Amino acid sequence: MKHVTEDIRLAVKRKGGYGALIKNLLVNAGLQAVALYRLSHWFYTKGWMTAALFVMRLNHLLCNVEITPDTEIGPDFHLHHPVGVVIGPRVKMGKGVRIYSTVALGALWREGQQTSVEVRDYAMIYHGAKVGGHCVVGEFAQVGLNAVSIFQDIPPYAVVVGNPGRVVKILGEKVDSADYKDYKYNPDDYHGPPPGIEPDNWED
Repeated sequence: MKHVTEDIRLAVKRKGGYGALIKNLLVNAGLQAVALYRLSHWFYTKGWMTAALFVMRLNHLLCNVEITPDTEIGPDFHLHHPVGVVIGPRVKMGKGVRIYSTVALGALWREGQQTSVEVRDYAMIYHGAKVGGHCVVGEFAQVGLNAVSIFQDIPPYAVVVGNPGRVVKILGEKVDSADYKDYKYNPDDYHGPPPGIEPDNWED
């Protein structure tokens, strides 16, 4: 299954061996939810929709996590304290994304527009946050507790708080939220990992 090998490689590197990884997989709901999502998505790519939806339902029953099978999630995906996480249709995530409890994430229908949500590498979406509509969350961005960001792109390295969500920091420096009110994602705004961060060794 796509990305499973990379998931395992990075998990073994962080946990200190296969024995520790297996132990964590048996007791860690976040790891279980990711594994079940991977299986559901694999069934979806094969066209086996009944099996994909069954595994999605099993994920909800066992881990209280709902991830639609068409969601595309890169390697090293983390679900920390995953209770109540909902990831809806037409969502694409990069590598190393971190999501916490009661997060809702997904495209929202808008007349005459094919909407989608893209969460780019190493973004973090904290407890209770809601991100949706048609938007891009930039690399290493952080969406704060209970923040709501709908139909609004988020710059790389940004910290977003409040409802409606507003950018308050970039790379740890305070900024004027008004400057980012109508921000549209530009890949040229991303310049690699923040100073001092090695993504493959990053434990948040």
